[in-house]
Amino acid sequence: MIEEIIFESYGITPEREEVLGKYPSFISGPTIYSIIPLGEVDQEELQERKMMADQLIQQGDRYIAEFVMANHGSYVSEAEEQPFVLVAVRTLHEPRSQQLGRKIAKFHYRARGIPTAIKACSRIGQWKELWEQRIDQLEQIWNEKLKAHPNNPFEKEFIDTFPYYMSLGETAIQYLVDTEIDDTPIASDSGTVCYDRFTSETWSGKYCIKNPFDWIFDHATRDVAEWVRHHYLHNQHTYQPGVSTFMREYQTIGPLSSFSSRLLYSRLLFPIHYFEVVEEYFSSPKEARANELEEQIQTIANTSAYYQEFLRSFYEIAQIPSKRLQLPDVSWL
Repeated sequence: MIEEIIFESYGITPEREEVLGKYPSFISGPTIYSIIPLGEVDQEELQERKMMADQLIQQGDRYIAEFVMANHGSYVSEAEEQPFVLVAVRTLHEPRSQQLGRKIAKFHYRARGIPTAIKACSRIGQWKELWEQRIDQLEQIWNEKLKAHPNNPFEKEFIDTFPYYMSLGETAIQYLVDTEIDDTPIASDSGTVCYDRFTSETWSGKYCIKNPFDWIFDHATRDVAEWVRHHYLHNQHTYQPGVSTFMREYQTIGPLSSFSSRLLYSRLLFPIHYFEVVEEYFSSPKEARANELEEQIQTIANTSAYYQEFLRSFYEIAQIPSKRLQLPDVSWL
């Protein structure tokens, strides 16, 4: 059915299906296509995603999934009354280089300078508000559970550990606020294309596809912080060389400003890995997943001293000259 619609709407014959993340995909000739179901069509968001993709394509990134125009003159088509967009990558194979830090820095560099302001996809300046919301929601749950005296192992662990992680989150917010008051952004601090959670897996796999529907518009240190956090959490006793290498590679495109360095650190201070486990647990997962989350919260709690040590030594490991840039310490860590 979808094959007929693709042929009728785009004149493209799908040759074979490919499993690529969350989007149905297929290959035709030397090109891989992904079908992006839209749900409700937000025209402003669609326009912004296309602008971000166009900017990166114009700047020479060959792995951007570009929007495909249908025969009827629109980028949006329908299958069984459900709107979708077709995107295409015309370079299937990428020489795999290990320099991921340099690659993401180049990606950020190329994505700056979009001629029209990005609003619908933007998270610029929203970290404080979003972080406060998460803390407030979890504090409300914590107060409820505290009164209920649960004997459930996860909830008991949550009651014991939340005050510490709330304090860490509030420290992150204060560090962020102080940065915005005391420091001044420079040109390289302007918004760019980012991912919600950039990791070593984001561009790995059989094909390197940079899909505009995976992006948000934010400060570049979002991606840097999330890669570093993910690497630390998966290599708690051996993370230093990987973090040093990634940060050195990233700064070959341009050194981090003091504003960027402080923003990066505030994001690492905010314990999103803890909050996400708690949020998922209280969204009523299936039993098997609930058991996994119970193990995860215990692991996070048991290794909190390691995370503090990581935060204490981060600037040094990342080879960020904290004294020269006059970056503040967090005294209680």
